Amino acid sequence: MKLAQYIWKAGLLKIKNIKFMTFAIVMMVVTWSYNRPLKSLAEVVNYPVSWCVFPFMISNLSFLILFWFGVIYVNSDVPFMQHMNMYQIIRTGRKRWALGQLGSMFLRSIAVVLFTIICTIVSLIPEIERTVDWGKLLHTISMTDAAVQYNLKYVIYYEIMGKYTPVQLIAISALICILICMFLSCMMFLISLYSNRVLAVATTTALAVMLFFVVNTHPKIRYILAKFIPTVWAKIAQIKTPVLGYYWLPSLQYMITFLILGIMTMGIFICVHIKKMEFNWEKDDV
Repeated sequence: MKLAQYIWKAGLLKIKNIKFMTFAIVMMVVTWSYNRPLKSLAEVVNYPVSWCVFPFMISNLSFLILFWFGVIYVNSDVPFMQHMNMYQIIRTGRKRWALGQLGSMFLRSIAVVLFTIICTIVSLIPEIERTVDWGKLLHTISMTDAAVQYNLKYVIYYEIMGKYTPVQLIAISALICILICMFLSCMMFLISLYSNRVLAVATTTALAVMLFFVVNTHPKIRYILAKFIPTVWAKIAQIKTPVLGYYWLPSLQYMITFLILGIMTMGIFICVHIKKMEFNWEKDDV
């Protein structure tokens, strides 16, 4: 119970800081911009649109890279060596502090994804269809060239709409994105402990930038690369859409297993290292 309380308090501190607030403002502006053409289309045809657009928006390459840059920025306070954490370690002990940081990073990953999802919904108000179905508008867009005519900023994939309901797809998208966020957070924390913050930011930034190379290669090669670049898995809305006859995204089971095992492995290394490391505290408090 004490550990859970500490994780909750540490998580709130990570969410209420200036980095998260900056991310939140950027996401509000960007999602409004990306949804504006779709909202305008709904107004023109006088028909509401489904609230489930996050999986399609996050599949847009430019939005996805911006999102990952935001996640990296939010987590750039690793390895949490501010003076306020020095007093926390004294009170809680190294093991509990390490578990608390990992738990609070997970809470922040949830907050990052859920806030972005909420922004994609709110930015469509009042043109939202109050139903758990896909609705006529998204179906029409996915089967016609309406996206081109009205300059929509992301693609609506017809194949995935036939496989999952809006609730199912947004739940899957949220789960995958949260796990990827946590994976990147653990990677940054681990690298910053064994090396430094600069290398941690550079490594995760490289993973984000590699999206360009993955999506611009032949589907056969793309399928191989996509197995090892988890940042591309957020494009889950494309999992049922073949490119030149090839399905290039790995299976959901593979993604979830890879991410959970990766998070657990890095978490173990983090806890082991914190038990024996010497702390170098920073002068500035974040």
